[in-house]
Amino acid sequence: MKIRKCFLAIVVATFTFAVAQDAELHKEIQANEQRYKGVFPPGVKTIAMISPASYPGSKFHKRGIELIRAAGYNVKLGKHAFDKPAKGEGAAPLEVRLEDFYNAWNDDEVDMILCIRGGRGSLDLLNSLDFSKLKRRDNLLFQGYSDITILLCAMQAKKLGCPVAGPMSGSISGLQPECIEEMRKMHHELAIGPIPVTPLIPGDCSGLPLAGLLERYTRIWKTDFKPDTKGRIIIIECVSRTTEQVRQHFDDLIKEDFFKECAGVVFGHFIRSGEQQEIDAILDEVAKRINKPTYKGFPFGHSSNCYTIDFRRQFVIKDNQITIPGK
Repeated sequence: MKIRKCFLAIVVATFTFAVAQDAELHKEIQANEQRYKGVFPPGVKTIAMISPASYPGSKFHKRGIELIRAAGYNVKLGKHAFDKPAKGEGAAPLEVRLEDFYNAWNDDEVDMILCIRGGRGSLDLLNSLDFSKLKRRDNLLFQGYSDITILLCAMQAKKLGCPVAGPMSGSISGLQPECIEEMRKMHHELAIGPIPVTPLIPGDCSGLPLAGLLERYTRIWKTDFKPDTKGRIIIIECVSRTTEQVRQHFDDLIKEDFFKECAGVVFGHFIRSGEQQEIDAILDEVAKRINKPTYKGFPFGHSSNCYTIDFRRQFVIKDNQITIPGK
């Protein structure tokens, strides 16, 4: 009996540690197996699920796949989605990740690609992609966040598919109910908001969104795949950085004119990135340097309170509130 209790304690501790270490994972809080039924656009029947970056080694990654299937979607799991990396590596070999990416993108039956995990590896994949091998898929949805920011920005820059910043397979089991409903509204082109945000530099503005992870913005901006920020509402989240790193990342982006032509800036969650008071001071300073309408407090990032952002949906900021008009 004591051995059994000890074993169970180790199992629980292991899962708790996994969640604590990976900010993409959230404890499941709902029992409804079909809570994602009808969340994606009416035309989405088949969803490819792939791992472009890090190895998805948690039970939560597989749980997300179960929920998508339970919602009635046909799931095509990448052949190498759960291939284990070589010793000392965090992702499966590049060649098999590329194979899954090409297969998912070029499969005419696939209506949407939902990434299983972020982590690290998207930039290596992007730098090795042969774009001549990709079909023209203007209506193909591609959803992810975190390290997947790299791929979303490249898609926006190259005008490929429909980039969507939002929860992945490892995140969706623990997503807050209101965020699932927001995802449904986002994908069904319904009106969203008003969502209150806190002004740092007040001002009304509007534009299409660009949403992603702060540190990954600094990486993609140095490549041939940097996104077009002109007239965009840039939404920024951050995870697992020191306050010194946060300040340096913003310094780099400001010096490289990342914000020069944008319409406005919105800060999302800054998770595990120093004391909140320190982060608030940095954001105040950054807002003054950007000198555009700038707000904080939008629910996007490495949290169970994470909204979905389709890069094609217009964002309107007025009277310290964000609305996304329906179509």
